[in-house]
Amino acid sequence: MDYANAAILLSIGFVVGISGAVMPGPLLIYTIQESLKKGKWVGALVILGHALVEVFVFLLLALGMLSFFSSQEFVRAASIIGGAALMIMAFDSAKDLNSKTDLKIKKRPYGLVMGGIIYTAVNPGFPIWWLTAGTRLLMEGYSQLGLPGMVIVLIGHWGADLGWFLFVSLTASKSERFLFEKGWYKGIRLGLAALLAVIGIYFFWTGTR
Repeated sequence: MDYANAAILLSIGFVVGISGAVMPGPLLIYTIQESLKKGKWVGALVILGHALVEVFVFLLLALGMLSFFSSQEFVRAASIIGGAALMIMAFDSAKDLNSKTDLKIKKRPYGLVMGGIIYTAVNPGFPIWWLTAGTRLLMEGYSQLGLPGMVIVLIGHWGADLGWFLFVSLTASKSERFLFEKGWYKGIRLGLAALLAVIGIYFFWTGTR
């Protein structure tokens, strides 16, 4: 294997991955919300779920099914359904703000890995990203080292996701005691729900325009 090219592909995957990871979105909001309650390792489990969805997408691309994701009807449907789902999730997050602000806040009916899968799958921007930057990255990897090059790019991408989301969950969990004692949790929770609703409305609008 050409280790110089492998290192370059790994770096490219990481840089492009971190540029996408730091963008606000439903997965980031979900990670912050859960980290406030469940601690610093939330980010790793959420990204595991996220990566499982990406493995599925990668297999589809490898099998030549890119046309499915490039379908305008699919993108439109994903925008409407995903946007509506995010708005519902925002409402669910905000409706019980008067509940006790401790670690016994309402539990979700699914684990963190499944949460990573769900919040990735309902994001219409996810297939769009893979149609643009993601696909181009895989093409670069393939052109340099074939299938191993594509895998190396993915590893760099996942390294960026894992590093950033672990940082987010660690930061949020360390702030837990201060946030709860000062009574700021409700405000943060409401702000996150509002941001999630805005994203959902935008996604829904893009699907109906």
